[in-house]
Amino acid sequence: MTSTMEARADAKRSTFAATSLGPVMGAEIVGLDLSKPLSAADIQRLQDLLIEYKVLCFRDQDLSIDRQIAFTKYWGTPLEHTMASHKRTGTREEVQVASNVGPDGKPNGKHPDVTAMRWHTDRSWRPDPALMTLLYGVEVPGEGGDTLFCNTSLAYDNLPDETKRRIDPMKVIHSVEYSRRTGTGGPPATEYELRIAPPTPHPLARKHPVTGKRAIFAGCHAWKIDGMPEADGRRLLDELMAFATQDRFVYRHKWRRHDLVMWDNRCTFHAATPYDTAKEIRITHRTVVQGTRTN
Repeated sequence: MTSTMEARADAKRSTFAATSLGPVMGAEIVGLDLSKPLSAADIQRLQDLLIEYKVLCFRDQDLSIDRQIAFTKYWGTPLEHTMASHKRTGTREEVQVASNVGPDGKPNGKHPDVTAMRWHTDRSWRPDPALMTLLYGVEVPGEGGDTLFCNTSLAYDNLPDETKRRIDPMKVIHSVEYSRRTGTGGPPATEYELRIAPPTPHPLARKHPVTGKRAIFAGCHAWKIDGMPEADGRRLLDELMAFATQDRFVYRHKWRRHDLVMWDNRCTFHAATPYDTAKEIRITHRTVVQGTRTN
């Protein structure tokens, strides 16, 4: 009796609304304060909405680092951030602080993560790629600095049937060493990263563990097709990326200050866009949720 009454009370507390952000994917969640604990009904409904919309945006949130971590833990285990350039003294290792603010408090003209401007899905170079990413806009530019999201499930659905049959059984090798080596301006992979995540295979047409729907699973961490000559595999990966990142499969998120955006890495790519780093301030806090091994 008590559990039934508690469930009904939780259901009554779940009163927020979801508004679609466009035909490709994405929903804005209205009426939820993430600085406060959530009910079981709220958590379940957000899980369902993430599966449906793939990207969720919460406007006007006032989140401390600790509160963002607490919210992140509703969805799983927060992963550490391994890039040395993203570690900050006094900041918990579960949070990446990306900022272009110099010691004088002014924009320093440097992009804090140029590697993020390539299409990717977070931590796909790990054996257990990221389930979810949460990005909080502490300060955002007045112009530029948008984030692009690609619906890789929708892109897969629109592939020719012949291409689907071809790629469905394929494995793609993801590698942090390859990704860093071929990037522009970012640091090389560290010994620690290479030790915890050697080159690892994932399905190229990955099945979502909840929906069972396939999605193209590639991005800039994808190195080569297992069992295929590297040059041939590279051509196939480039063709798939060019197809998937067409405008018809992309949602562009225009940031507002204090947006919290969360997305499902299992069926999306994302990429940062430029802004004037010498004039505009951009500070974000990022948490990433550990996923499961693919098969």
